[in-house]
Amino acid sequence: MCNSWEPDYEHAHPNAKALMTDDFLWSPLEPSSPFGNDDGADAVWQFYEWRKNNQNTRAKEFIPFLLTEWNYKTYDYTQVDTVAIKEFIVSGNIGDRLYMGIDDVIIATGFGQLIMEGKIDADLKSLTLIALNRQLLPISLSLVNEEYRNTRESQLQRMIKIINAA
Repeated sequence: MCNSWEPDYEHAHPNAKALMTDDFLWSPLEPSSPFGNDDGADAVWQFYEWRKNNQNTRAKEFIPFLLTEWNYKTYDYTQVDTVAIKEFIVSGNIGDRLYMGIDDVIIATGFGQLIMEGKIDADLKSLTLIALNRQLLPISLSLVNEEYRNTRESQLQRMIKIINAA
């Protein structure tokens, strides 16, 4: 890992640079980019710090660690059951916010490992793909501004291709 790391193209591992050729992926302002939302931006920085002391721990272990640290109520984020997702979303005042935030954390962690290490552990890769595909579900897209949905959908599809290639 680099001494002066940032989640940007300049500091990325060469493997990440080769795969992540779309400008939106590096944008801190694009909501669908791995780090263009509050949860994703905060998660990647915390993952970087966590990873310094946890290099021999599976990267996917960071996700429950962070969600617990943030006191996020969670659900079984290893599945895409729309009934369970809907139940989670309506279970509290900010259920939709937590639902989206959990996927943002997972996606940022997957892309964060790719940027930092040039690879994604198989189990984190699987979780990242689940989160990206879950965000393509109609229930997820309905939580996004209607004018932005097509853009989000195409960007999620692009990120799936990148994660599959990693």
